[in-house]
Amino acid sequence: MNQFMTMSKINSPRAPLAAQSLMMSHGPHTIIPHLDIELRTGEVTAIVGPNGCGKSTLLNGLARIHKPRQGTIVLDGADIHTLPARDVARKLALLPQDNSAPEGLTVTDLIRFGRHPHQSWLSQWSEDDERAVRKALTAADVGDLANRPLDTLSGGQRQRAWIAMSIAQETQLLLLDEPTSALDLGHQIEVFELIRTLASQGNTTKSSPPM
Repeated sequence: MNQFMTMSKINSPRAPLAAQSLMMSHGPHTIIPHLDIELRTGEVTAIVGPNGCGKSTLLNGLARIHKPRQGTIVLDGADIHTLPARDVARKLALLPQDNSAPEGLTVTDLIRFGRHPHQSWLSQWSEDDERAVRKALTAADVGDLANRPLDTLSGGQRQRAWIAMSIAQETQLLLLDEPTSALDLGHQIEVFELIRTLASQGNTTKSSPPM
């Protein structure tokens, strides 16, 4: 992993997410032996490497899904493993490589799931939530698909809907695991243009492109 990942220090005030001396493993097998990295505001960072090199493992580690064997992951100045799960979900969104949804779920239904971190027993669906959904529909250019079931969409349209769900989460950081996997070239370009647009609006996007 550290042969194709740019090394950087983690003390930059522009880096809302950073890792230092990160070691990731699956059982006894070390996948990432040592990694220092920082993700800066408004930038798109791509993880490039062959299949099985640890791209998904790294993203899962940065999102606190896969606990590292060693090292520290810092989110907004705090060790990510000391933060409440809801706080992490309000600052960081991860779109995994394999996604599935119940049959008949519409695009709007899917996007509404992105508001879950902002819900509680005392704070149910609000105008802020509705605004976030409308904003996500527009940002991902899926407004005309709002009432369409996901299973009736093309691969590119479906992927944009999943990204819209992550946008509705309204996090500063967006981690995407092979967001253009299995898409044709035209749809890949559409998705990457969307990712760059999000970064230009102040998001920090980390993506593992398919290899």
